[in-house]
Amino acid sequence: MGWKAAPKAMVWPFKNRLIFALLIILLAFSGLIARMVYLQYHHHETYLELAEGNRISVQAVAPERGKIYDRNGQLVADNQPVFSLSFTRERIPDLQASIDNLALLLPDIDQERLSQFSQRITRLPRHQTHVFPTSLTDEQAAIFAAHNHRFPGIQLTARQKRVYPHGQSTAHLVGYVGRISEQDLPRIDRARYRATSTIGKSGLERFYEDQLHGYPGLRRVETNARGRVIRILEHIPATPGEDLHLTVDIRLQQFLEQELSGWRAAAVAIEPSSGEVLAFVSTPSFDANLFVDGISHNDYNSLLTDPRRPLINRASRGLYPPGSTTKPITALGALELGYTNMTRRIFDPGYFEFQDRRYHNWRREGHGWTDLKRSIVESVDTYYYKMSLDMGIDTLHDILAPFGFGKRTGIDHPGEQAGILPSQAWKRAVHGEAWFRGETIISSIGQGYNLITPLQLAHATSILANRGQVVTPHFNQAIEPKVDQLAIENRQHWEYVIDGMVDSVHTPRGTAWSSGRQIEGYKIAGKTGTAQVFSLNDQEYREEELDQRLHNHALFVAFAPAHQPNIAISIIVENGGGGGRTAAPIGVRAIDYYLRELR
Repeated sequence: MGWKAAPKAMVWPFKNRLIFALLIILLAFSGLIARMVYLQYHHHETYLELAEGNRISVQAVAPERGKIYDRNGQLVADNQPVFSLSFTRERIPDLQASIDNLALLLPDIDQERLSQFSQRITRLPRHQTHVFPTSLTDEQAAIFAAHNHRFPGIQLTARQKRVYPHGQSTAHLVGYVGRISEQDLPRIDRARYRATSTIGKSGLERFYEDQLHGYPGLRRVETNARGRVIRILEHIPATPGEDLHLTVDIRLQQFLEQELSGWRAAAVAIEPSSGEVLAFVSTPSFDANLFVDGISHNDYNSLLTDPRRPLINRASRGLYPPGSTTKPITALGALELGYTNMTRRIFDPGYFEFQDRRYHNWRREGHGWTDLKRSIVESVDTYYYKMSLDMGIDTLHDILAPFGFGKRTGIDHPGEQAGILPSQAWKRAVHGEAWFRGETIISSIGQGYNLITPLQLAHATSILANRGQVVTPHFNQAIEPKVDQLAIENRQHWEYVIDGMVDSVHTPRGTAWSSGRQIEGYKIAGKTGTAQVFSLNDQEYREEELDQRLHNHALFVAFAPAHQPNIAISIIVENGGGGGRTAAPIGVRAIDYYLRELR
């Protein structure tokens, strides 16, 4: 049986449908072609830019941090080129797998820090590039470079790492940089830190952060699918930070550090006429380099639990009773206000009685008949006990305040403590109590509520050395310091008190005679101090029977040459015993070293 042709009535409807379908298809293609032509000619630049965005990226360029030099051009903070790893999470297929493989490839890398870093960047935008803040050794960098193809989104990056050539010697002075934290964000301009992961955390690094940091640059680069840079299309260089030139002499700094080694102590040396800080030492110290890439948990815990408290900057934050180091200033004020004169004498039997209580002299047998100069030379407590009752605490406060006690010096360094200079108003405000006259007696020899920092003590000594000229201490050579003049104008009073300080060092009766008798060619004006750690009441101080932590603090202040001073210094040795025995020898040796070897 064969096929028969279909009737014409059935063929025509089919042909009509086919033609209609072809017309629809033709119109659709025409629309697509028209759209392509429209986009090609009218939106070419827009879509070209979007297409290039898939292979062109803009990267911030980190500025080089300004270097820090001592007064003689010795580097105390430098930058060292190192290799690190940078992570762009959106180009990493499996972050955890990459971290695990990286740990296998580089087994010597800090695993704990790498794990913490990977957790941190998962909370940050995927498109941003983050640098793992640990430096690779040359060997580690070479190994990774050979296997880089296995780690898409992770690149070997060259960067500048902050280094401190003198380690512990400058840790409390210069401070250190560390990773930017949440606490740092309010004090930074984020645009300036686009390419930077570290910021000044303490010391001069923190105080001069704005000057040292610089401004970032940028570069447009072409990358392949793995994010590797193929070529640089545009480069705008970063503006490096400004260098900082200090007034400190690193040789004197290290000399004092060595002299104070083994003690919990501090020393500050200042050039009186200029206010330039020559040395700023706190011991024990720590290696600032530990903090640059982020200190390990073990290292940080070790510093925190060290009973010597190496993280405390004793030079400007440590608070101590000044002891007898304030006697020359008190004597000067008493002369100026007429509470004593250069010939008045009192008899010292070794104690002073007031309201049925005996206030003992440091020398229990007493000093006998004593005038004001001898009270400085031999540090006669009784003279000041009696004189302070005539003055009252508020007058004593007003004598010491112009020398910088009870307030910050204004030095260009963060975290300075103001100390305590008591008065009747101060005690009412702080303790809600009235002042007792017995408290005036112990305040007159730098005990009681009185607290000072070694920096304040060096500053006050500089004012004495300058015969009343007050120059704000500073570290930055570029600073023009503020200069004031005290209202004490009687030159004879100044020289009388300073002669007493000279005799304290250079005559056999002086409390610093054992240290000063070897000095030839110039004179040192100095004053020892011994500050009690706890109240003895009427008991006798027996050092050999006490725990070392209960021994008296040892203090010494001095300037030299006495009549043309180039250096003023304060030394405080915690639990060092007598100032003449422990602090004075260190201070005299430092002055002699500076004047004979460094100037």
